[in-house]
Amino acid sequence: MLAQIERWFERLLRVIAYGGGLVLVGLMLLVIYEITMRYYFGRPFRGGYELTELAMSLIVALGFPYTAISRGHVTVDLLGRWLDQPMFRWLTALVHLAGAAFLAYVAWRAWLYAAGSLRWSDVTNMMRIPKHPFQFAVAISLWLFSLVLVLQALKTVFPSRADSQGNA
Repeated sequence: MLAQIERWFERLLRVIAYGGGLVLVGLMLLVIYEITMRYYFGRPFRGGYELTELAMSLIVALGFPYTAISRGHVTVDLLGRWLDQPMFRWLTALVHLAGAAFLAYVAWRAWLYAAGSLRWSDVTNMMRIPKHPFQFAVAISLWLFSLVLVLQALKTVFPSRADSQGNA
């Protein structure tokens, strides 16, 4: 059951990460356009810095959950040698749940900040682009990241037969 949920969730997060990749391609094209306009035509693109800031927030935020579910983040194993397998498994689950709680809290605060940004009509300085869609995207991404950690904690506590035999 958990493996099916993880496969479905992994596919969803992969699509979201591809969205971040598309934003990265757009940012690359923007940089090429900026360089071309500045050095060959003497006319810099005035809003490039703001677009770069907004695009970078999406690139990072949209990639976090997929990186987590594919276990691409750096992990440090300090206690694995000294703890027996059941204790290490429970400690790993506890660490995942603590991380999920922290990320859920940060997602909640980011959501409130984005809602305030929407309420105040907060926009960028030069191009007047509303900031709240990007802030909501970061909040949703953090929430998805916390769900990934909850799923990983559940998989740690309730390993499937394939996981316990080392086949997965």
